[in-house]
Amino acid sequence: MFQKSKFKPCENCQQPVFPKEINCPYCGSPIKKDFLPKIVIGLLLLILLSTLAIPTKGKLEKERKRIVSVGAATVDVSNWAKNKNKKAMLDKIGELEGKIVELHLQVFVATYLSDYFGIVTVPSDGIPGTYLMLYPKDGTETAFLKNIKAGQTIKIRGKVNGTYLKRIKIEPAFLI
Repeated sequence: MFQKSKFKPCENCQQPVFPKEINCPYCGSPIKKDFLPKIVIGLLLLILLSTLAIPTKGKLEKERKRIVSVGAATVDVSNWAKNKNKKAMLDKIGELEGKIVELHLQVFVATYLSDYFGIVTVPSDGIPGTYLMLYPKDGTETAFLKNIKAGQTIKIRGKVNGTYLKRIKIEPAFLI
């Protein structure tokens, strides 16, 4: 059977040249590299990975139902935070990872980011500041969150997902 050659013809003299050569050994002209297919494949892989990382509406709705339906939060962050300084709390955040919390928080800043709100809260009652990735369930919640001001208090329930900029990260979070 036929085998694919490892050589390609030089664009200038048509002599067979190994593609890894910088210049043609026969005529000295530079060998062009085929980067376009590699760039296209790289972009396609990047698009595929980014679409897999974005939560779908169905997954988000299932997570909302699971988190909101929990009778009570699985962790009382105020009690957990007692007797710990801020650094110790952040070092021990692994104890809370994946747990559901319910909190009354004072908003410091809220930013609308396509389909969710990034909300930074003020530290209070022994709770360090938090970073919420808050997903509104409908247009009413979206409108409320777009008009929220610094200092307003919100009640949320969400899942602790590590830390972000020395704050407890709660993702996903939902208004209750």
